[in-house]
Amino acid sequence: MVMSVLLYQYLTANGQFQNKRRMFYVKMRGADGGSMMQAPYPYLLAVLAACPEIEAGTHIQSFYWPWLKAGSKEFQEQTWFVDPGFFRVFSFPVEYGDPTTVLHNKYDVVLSHEMAVKLFGSAAAAQGKTLTIDDSIGATVAAVLRPVPSNTTIRPQVILTTALLQDDAYFAQGANWYNTFAENYLLLRPGADTAKVNRELAQVSQLKFDPALRASTPFLAPYSRFVQEESGNLTMVLVKGQVGTILFILLLVVANLLNLNAATLLSRQKEMAVRKMMGSGRKHIILQFVLENAMIVFAALVLAFWLFRAFLLPAINGILKDQFGTIAVNIHHDYPLVGVFVFAGLAIVVLAGSLPGFHFGSLRAVDALKGRITRHREKHVARNSFITLQFVLATIFIGVSMILRSQIAHMRTAVLGFDKEHVLVAPLNLAFHDPKSAAARYDALLNDLRHDPAVENFSSSWSIPTRYDDNFNTYFDPGTNREVSMRQGTTDDGMLPTFHIRLVEGRNFDGIHDSLNKNKVIINRRAASMLGWTNAVGRTLRAKGDPSLYTVIGVMDDFRYGTSMRDIDPVIHSFGGHQQLGYRYLSIRVAPGHEADVLALVQKGFRDMPSRRTFSYENLSDRVDKQYAFLEGLAGVTNYVAILTVFIAAMGLFGLVALFTRQRVKEVGIRKVLGAGTGDIVGMLSRSFLLLILLSLVIASPIAWWIMHAWLQDFAYRITIQWWMLLGAGGIALAIGVFTIGWHALRTARANPVDSLRSE
Repeated sequence: MVMSVLLYQYLTANGQFQNKRRMFYVKMRGADGGSMMQAPYPYLLAVLAACPEIEAGTHIQSFYWPWLKAGSKEFQEQTWFVDPGFFRVFSFPVEYGDPTTVLHNKYDVVLSHEMAVKLFGSAAAAQGKTLTIDDSIGATVAAVLRPVPSNTTIRPQVILTTALLQDDAYFAQGANWYNTFAENYLLLRPGADTAKVNRELAQVSQLKFDPALRASTPFLAPYSRFVQEESGNLTMVLVKGQVGTILFILLLVVANLLNLNAATLLSRQKEMAVRKMMGSGRKHIILQFVLENAMIVFAALVLAFWLFRAFLLPAINGILKDQFGTIAVNIHHDYPLVGVFVFAGLAIVVLAGSLPGFHFGSLRAVDALKGRITRHREKHVARNSFITLQFVLATIFIGVSMILRSQIAHMRTAVLGFDKEHVLVAPLNLAFHDPKSAAARYDALLNDLRHDPAVENFSSSWSIPTRYDDNFNTYFDPGTNREVSMRQGTTDDGMLPTFHIRLVEGRNFDGIHDSLNKNKVIINRRAASMLGWTNAVGRTLRAKGDPSLYTVIGVMDDFRYGTSMRDIDPVIHSFGGHQQLGYRYLSIRVAPGHEADVLALVQKGFRDMPSRRTFSYENLSDRVDKQYAFLEGLAGVTNYVAILTVFIAAMGLFGLVALFTRQRVKEVGIRKVLGAGTGDIVGMLSRSFLLLILLSLVIASPIAWWIMHAWLQDFAYRITIQWWMLLGAGGIALAIGVFTIGWHALRTARANPVDSLRSE
């Protein structure tokens, strides 16, 4: 059920919008074939004026999250800046307010239902209230959204107007025809020709874009495919695993029900014979088996749903929330999901119940009374097929679990390119009440750190390992015109020594004379390699859209700024100025054993800087570990599924062994009377089952290898599947099978032969 809910949430994401078939967003295809969903900010207005097939459009900008004040409450929540056409493109239901007029006023605010309740007690009470933005701007709550489904990509808490955003000087400076940071969403008119719109989009770009950007081609992408296209490798890894898990578990459930039904055939032979002699036809017997299985299956569904809501959903949200947000299941909204479960249950019931019912219904009453419940030619085929199928699935799940664990261990132990130990990281964007006073006090704190022998190095930087923005620009070598798209970072002279990132060539930034760092950059080895440089120091670079010439003063070793799921991009560091409060992070490398003393010093320094946010810190090692928390959770779920699969397979095997031994009770008794030992009896009863399990291992091993080999392609750094992983999976499955068969066979072999002969 867990996997089905997750897959349903993925497949139905953004499905609540009325005009979803006419909703599109703009992507940009670069000269290298790559694509992104950001375009220059002025592009939207030019497109709306030039393309009559477009009914409405809007930006969605999360440029920054302003501080809002409602009475005595101050808060900062996820904020989107949008255009007046927002509610024409996105048909969010509004609890209060008029979506046709809201956001036309520069100072309109739209709140989510949850935010309105948090601030004002109810959505109705929020209507018309005044909020103060960044202590200076008054805005009015013009509308309140109804609760938004959890599988909606855009779930804003606060919506403000782009007209208000354009008053920000820093934003206005970057909102030109070169910088690409604006997301554009469009609603086409009914019957619009998307090919024609794409041509018009390209025409506008050729007329308006900065010359350095005209190699990029804008095009429409359907919003209905937004999640599938933009969610990245991690989501695709999860989805592929979900699909495979659901199919395997359904097969396993059907096979196990068939096995359990087969195990009851012998014990119910006389019942079925009496029913046939009393006039029951094949249809009545089939209906009886179907109804009996239906009671079991639908009772299981009810119990599973209760367990899911009460226990599993909170646990799953704990795993997913940092990557994908929380999941909420609402019967009124997600009724198709209930229909899927009911349909799947009916299909399982009909399949698992009708086959044994059809078999019993086709027997003659006299054969059933004599125990002849199977024809010779079909006596073993069904049983052997079910056993093999179950253990094939069980072995595959065990193999998948082992390989996934090995992959996660490989990613966690991969060479980082920096030292994560003994580094404290504290965010600096605390929203200080008096920025000038805070800056002076921060400088005093840095001076204390410089003279503290327990502090080995420290850095004020905009980016740190585990937190690099997707901030790219294209740089080229003026001599060769070779272009490379590089991830940009802004830092000081302390970053490389603080994180122990090795310089393989050249020097670091100068921490004393800022003038020596002007137009100087440090690149990583990947960037130097892609530029074709063997000696990079002294070479020059230019950025598209920037006439400045940058000189490379150093080459740093490649380091993992993010998770090991992605390859390392070319990275370029520019100097952001001397160490100051204007950066995003303060990172401190502490001498081992002195963490508490240094932390106390830093906490005292920040207590003297009154701010809206409370000072906090993390160990860099913890931040690195958190990057793999989702995959660890996924591995845990996979382990549970593997255990469940093996348990179900063992149950089915136990039932079939019970049936098999009961059919041979008299034979066992005769063999024991003639002198056969316990070992001989156990071997006779176990041999055929063990051969089937060995056959299932042979079948499962290449399947597990093929599945995981394809799955691992989504990881930039991946293991090579080793033979011992598959052998280990097979060994576990074989051991469980041997125990299940051996226990029942040994019990039968030790029975009194007199009782065995009297049993029939």
